[in-house]
Amino acid sequence: MPDDPGPALGVRGTAWSPETRLYTDGVVAGVDGAPVAVPPHSRVRRVRGTALAAGGGPPGAAPDTPEARGRERARYARARVPGTGTRWAEMAGTALVDLLALLHPNGALVAAASPYWRYVWPRDAAFGAAALCACGLPGDALRVLRYVAGVQEADGTWQARYLPDGSGRVPDGRGTQLDGLGWTLWAAWVWAGTPGAHGAGRAALAGPLRAAAGALCAAVDPVTGLPRPSPDYWEQETDRVTLGTAAPLLLGARCAADLLPRLGDPRAAERCAAAAGALAAGIGRHFAPRGFPRAVPAPEGGGDGPGWAGRDASVAFLLPPFAPAEPGAVGAWRRATGELWLANGGVRPGADWPDTATAWTPQMSLFALTAACLGERGPAEERLDWLAARRTRLGALPEKVTAAGRPAAVAPLGLTAATVLLTLAALDGRPLPMPPVPASAGG
Repeated sequence: MPDDPGPALGVRGTAWSPETRLYTDGVVAGVDGAPVAVPPHSRVRRVRGTALAAGGGPPGAAPDTPEARGRERARYARARVPGTGTRWAEMAGTALVDLLALLHPNGALVAAASPYWRYVWPRDAAFGAAALCACGLPGDALRVLRYVAGVQEADGTWQARYLPDGSGRVPDGRGTQLDGLGWTLWAAWVWAGTPGAHGAGRAALAGPLRAAAGALCAAVDPVTGLPRPSPDYWEQETDRVTLGTAAPLLLGARCAADLLPRLGDPRAAERCAAAAGALAAGIGRHFAPRGFPRAVPAPEGGGDGPGWAGRDASVAFLLPPFAPAEPGAVGAWRRATGELWLANGGVRPGADWPDTATAWTPQMSLFALTAACLGERGPAEERLDWLAARRTRLGALPEKVTAAGRPAAVAPLGLTAATVLLTLAALDGRPLPMPPVPASAGG
């Protein structure tokens, strides 16, 4: 075990002061059901097919007993793990074990187990819930959604991230991120269409989903067809409207327009259909003619700054499984894959991202998902192979990969694990459903 576990667990680094150390080898189950981070270069091993530390582990790890092994294996036996029988089967199994290990008993799905990532991001939780649905675990997905619903703000929005204790408190002042509305509505829509999703769960989610839909509609200017500026997955304050906000809101509006009638609110569904139409028109008017850049031009007199001119990974949010493939968006996505490509074979989050050496696995797995859902099996497989070869000693998918090809930062990252599972499900021939475009909402 490291002599100084604090730095090894990544308590100092941030996305904007990137570090290339590996903070964790993986995660094991804790005595309280919460995840326990495994420091890098330790001797900890996991019991095969479980999140239990074999014969002991870090402080707080759950004991490795026959009873515990039985409970863990029964939990995973219920799943329909994608990629079975393929060369990615082991990666898929580990990704699911890791995703469930990051799920607290109260439904809080944390991004990772390291201190600065041990929070619930609505965006990451939405992808986790969708992946659990794809794995045939709608009950676990509902727990994730109910937790996110339980921390919803009074105005129907969500902040960037929350503590996992159920208090609804936040760890810092990052503030509201509108994309959480779109991603949460999408994940709820996916869950509602999954076999085994029960009516009692719909009733429990109905109020928060109506509030989210109302907040989404209120955030869209019906004249410009754009939402108000908000941080997106870059988590950077901005006075510009980004595609990373507009595209998830379009997705969420379409999902709400389809879901709300089933929750007994057709009038709210009509408002969401109108918002979807406005957003589609706004994206078509402001982003499409410029090749779908990260953000619309600066307000008059606002000047230009870094991170706005180039494309970023959010163009994938306009493509399957989130939206029908349209030639302009497909072409922009192809160009983005080249613009974001790095010498180590991975991608960075955007063409203007400040770190030009370190690859980020959430975007690499997102591009694998896009390729799989577009029917481009070869590129999807290549990206999965790249990810599989850059996991940690415990098989966890890390957040980053260094210029030298080594895993870095936190591992596992739940968002990457979830997106890999969704990609493999698509390659298995069972991709996520695509929300319909409301008849009154236009393209």
